Amino acid sequence: MTDSIENMAKRYQPYSTWTPEYVASLKAEVAASQWRTKTHIQPDTGLINDPCSLNFFNGKWHLYYQQFPFGPVHGLKSWAHVVSKDLFNWRRVPGDLLPDNELDAQGAYTGSALVTHGTLRIMYTGNVRDEQWHRQSTQLGAVLGADSRLYKDPKPLIANPPAGYTQEFRDPFLFNYQDKTYVLIGGQRADHTGAILLYEKQPDKTWRFVAPLSIPDEFCGYMVECPNIAFINGKVVLVYCPQGLDQDFFEYENVYPNIALVADSFDPETGTLTHQRLQNIDKGFDFYATRLANTEKDGTLAISWLGLPDTNYPTDADGWEGVLSYVRQLDLRDGHVCLKPHPNIEQLRETATDALPVVSQNTDQCSVTALSGAFELSMTLAAGQKATVHVPDGDHDQLLINLDSDSGQGMVQRENRNNGGSLRQFGFPAGKTVTIRLFVDVSVFELFIDDGYRVVSGRFFGDTCPTAARVNPPAAVSNVQAWNLRKDNGGL
Repeated sequence: MTDSIENMAKRYQPYSTWTPEYVASLKAEVAASQWRTKTHIQPDTGLINDPCSLNFFNGKWHLYYQQFPFGPVHGLKSWAHVVSKDLFNWRRVPGDLLPDNELDAQGAYTGSALVTHGTLRIMYTGNVRDEQWHRQSTQLGAVLGADSRLYKDPKPLIANPPAGYTQEFRDPFLFNYQDKTYVLIGGQRADHTGAILLYEKQPDKTWRFVAPLSIPDEFCGYMVECPNIAFINGKVVLVYCPQGLDQDFFEYENVYPNIALVADSFDPETGTLTHQRLQNIDKGFDFYATRLANTEKDGTLAISWLGLPDTNYPTDADGWEGVLSYVRQLDLRDGHVCLKPHPNIEQLRETATDALPVVSQNTDQCSVTALSGAFELSMTLAAGQKATVHVPDGDHDQLLINLDSDSGQGMVQRENRNNGGSLRQFGFPAGKTVTIRLFVDVSVFELFIDDGYRVVSGRFFGDTCPTAARVNPPAAVSNVQAWNLRKDNGGL
């Protein structure tokens, strides 16, 4: 599909007009793709992008994410619904949020949800376009009942952006704070500077605009998407996606960054955040639209789209695009945002004796063989040492990782087929022993260094399925372990 007027109209036609024959042919095309993952959430057909909500409800984890099922393009968006008992073994269930009325006719865009009075209350952005393709954005409501049926509110929850703001007004994030309910919405001022808008829910269930969060213009670019907020160890963590951020002001390499702002305090009456500082939360190639989930038992969880806007991927030719990251736990360590895999990821480890990788070590290198394409590799890198991890693709590497614990510098090089660069450099705590956890899943990698102090994620596209790895020199590392990974499709 291209961006011609004809194809644009096709992308936004009602779901009911896509024929079963077309869907069947697309499924067959996708199923034949060599880059299909084994343990990550990915589309059956078409495209997925933003995760929308992650909530524990009725004894299960419910995840909604944005999708366009009829091609690897951004068309008429809906929300797909999956559930899990452990955050890693997911299955599709009824309850999708579809664009089926005059308020979301051109798409059910990103939003979030809260568990309220035995229901899952959703707020999302309804997208409508006029004949000139001008956008009208409204914040809409829906509820997932205990019967697993989805019911939409008949009227908008927030019909228009405040005065002085454009229709770039989307991605509501609901949260509770000091016994009240609030929502953050990504926005843009009339002068084309980005902002995050704060609303408070009133006793009559209407929403009162409080103020834009007190973030300097240079932190926001020309538009903000996907705002989130969490309160950790007495600090405030704001995770968001500023578009058009000046790269001389804040260093990033992707088309748009996904960053964290850490502040000392938050005033819900004015939107004031004090003592703000920014950081990249993932230094990888493909990472965007992080959605946080504030939970009592598991702390703050995070899940992200391992993809980017305005970016093409080799899987497009196979009829699909996009995966979601593993669920991670977000925490603060000495004011630094850390992300590490949720402990339940161990549920993916294959424990059958005949499925265990073979780890062998000699004076030249440590080799790991009998890998299934989806695997976890962990090790400890000693202080003052350098190590290289190779994931081979014939006579070259499809993934290469260099780590220097003395200088605290690292590098990842990937086989990328021209989608967003092949090299990323990053830092991590220097002069100390650090843990390394690398997850590879056919065409996805997630690298966690020093218990999540530094994270590097991305896609890579080799000619062969990854079935081996090696680490050298072996003297630099210890506690090398590996597991093949698989989903338990019978887990629900």
